Amino acid sequence: MNETPEGSVLPDIGRLAWRAALDADGARREVELRAAELSGFERAVLGVVLEVADTGANRRTAAPRILPELVGLSRTIAAERGGRDGASIRMDLRRVANAKTLHLLREAGLYEDGEGVQPVWPHAGMLILNTMLGCSFGCAYCFRADEQQEGVEWFLSGRPTQVVDEATVVDRLARHPLFVPGVTQIGLHSATTEPFLPQVRESTFALLDLLESASWGNDVMIITKHFLREADVDRLAAYRSFQILLFLTHNAAPAAMETMGASAGFLERKRRTVEHVLARPNLAAAHYYRPIVPGWNDAPEQIEAALRFGEPLGLTVIGGLKEIPQLKEVSALRGLPLPLLDDTAGRDKHFPPELVDRILKIHRELGLTSTIVGDQSCGLTVMLSRLRGRPVPNVEATRMYDLATGRSAKCMGLCSPEQLAACTAPAPPEPARVEALLHRFGVTAQFAVAPDGVRLYSTRQPDRHVIDALAAHLRFAVHWRGDRQAATTPPVEE
Repeated sequence: MNETPEGSVLPDIGRLAWRAALDADGARREVELRAAELSGFERAVLGVVLEVADTGANRRTAAPRILPELVGLSRTIAAERGGRDGASIRMDLRRVANAKTLHLLREAGLYEDGEGVQPVWPHAGMLILNTMLGCSFGCAYCFRADEQQEGVEWFLSGRPTQVVDEATVVDRLARHPLFVPGVTQIGLHSATTEPFLPQVRESTFALLDLLESASWGNDVMIITKHFLREADVDRLAAYRSFQILLFLTHNAAPAAMETMGASAGFLERKRRTVEHVLARPNLAAAHYYRPIVPGWNDAPEQIEAALRFGEPLGLTVIGGLKEIPQLKEVSALRGLPLPLLDDTAGRDKHFPPELVDRILKIHRELGLTSTIVGDQSCGLTVMLSRLRGRPVPNVEATRMYDLATGRSAKCMGLCSPEQLAACTAPAPPEPARVEALLHRFGVTAQFAVAPDGVRLYSTRQPDRHVIDALAAHLRFAVHWRGDRQAATTPPVEE
């Protein structure tokens, strides 16, 4: 530990210095000198920031400005919190410091979080825009909590924290290598926060306002567990340069499973949200019925309640639980039974076939007419098909894609015959279109358009996000077939 003249103890930063290619002793001296200029409360915040930075940095790259940037971040957080010298560092301040420090490290190239939060996050062929981190909804099944280095309760009990401003995010979207104006589907605040929490709502609309000004015309997906006020729905309906695709979540979860959303009053406001959305024909919406967890929210009366909620929307997306490492601890903490998880090889969520069968059986017995699909991509596709008046193929639900990737089939076969036909046999893309996208995405590869999809041939396998983006933009399966001898003629259909 280092100690400043005022007596506040700062953590050692030897690991951070090594990661940032700094001389460790010189870095310690620089921290001591800069800390001497801070108030007592600012130094206390700096201690938290340095601790997060030293333990969180997991990549090595030269970052000569990282120490003054961390000190500046500490000043900013201290000013925002308004603490006095001698004040204790509360958990909510640690949460803010954690989120903003990891973001700063990521920007400096010192931190990577795999599937974690990025301002522009490529996911399943989409680009997700994230300005906020943290959620107070209190979902026991939250998988994001395990990726934030502060444990489950830090994420579940924390208020959302803004880590980057909206204009910066949209600017990065415009420059992202996988972004195609008018084509790439965009998502907002997916798996990082709840977009219509009171603390997040204005950030959501600020992003939408910027997208409206840009006039690119890309579809925008929003998933929410929260209710929307009528004024919120009016604002969503007012956008004209892009199509909003809205998922309204209700899974009949008990309070132990979702702390915020289980009250009768909250549910009634979500029902009114459905009414408000249906009154605006230019808004596309579907019911998000997930996760459905054996032993938590799969009783017959819970299934019926959820299905009846989604019936007016005419489309329900069902899904299971994404396993989290601390599921046992969370279950015990909330007084929930430990879910019996099936062996769902080829899937990333636990969703037993017998549970799917029970849901469909109850749906039939109730005489409901809404379409049920088993994947988010299916929900987006059906919404777009209904808006356009013609079936749009969903590459993720096609048999060709399942065979090419080895995944279990996602298609439940419950859509209209026209939709099923479009997904089963999508139109092959023109080679010129494939070539243009490969060039735009920076991929050097030969290719052939074959009946089972676009086959890519290259010495190096393209990043999976690039493969997903190609498939999503072409609406046709894409898979890497390894290397082959360079051809002397332009690619042709096989």
